[in-house]
Amino acid sequence: MNQEAKKEYKGHFCCFALNAMINEGDDPLYNVKYDSKTREYFLKSLEGPYIRSFEYCPWCGYHFSKNLSDEWFSVIRHELHLNPWDPDDRVKIPEEFLTEEWWKKRGL
Repeated sequence: MNQEAKKEYKGHFCCFALNAMINEGDDPLYNVKYDSKTREYFLKSLEGPYIRSFEYCPWCGYHFSKNLSDEWFSVIRHELHLNPWDPDDRVKIPEEFLTEEWWKKRGL
């Protein structure tokens, strides 16, 4: 990608490099992901279900908005009375809680 394209970047993420890693990255050593449901940026482990969350962009230093994982689990458990780890309950989670819709509606 040329330098001009990087300067002109106006995408969803904070910088061209992060956007490229999330949307175009197919290198398993740089398995960077974004979960809009919890507003979480993370590096997914190659060995198991482990992840490492980021508070700052590793490329430009931008401070990300608060990760909402704790809030998501709290709403699912205490407001909806569902256990997100139970396969029977997981299928009952309303569609809005599988996207960013739930936190946008709450002004988070």
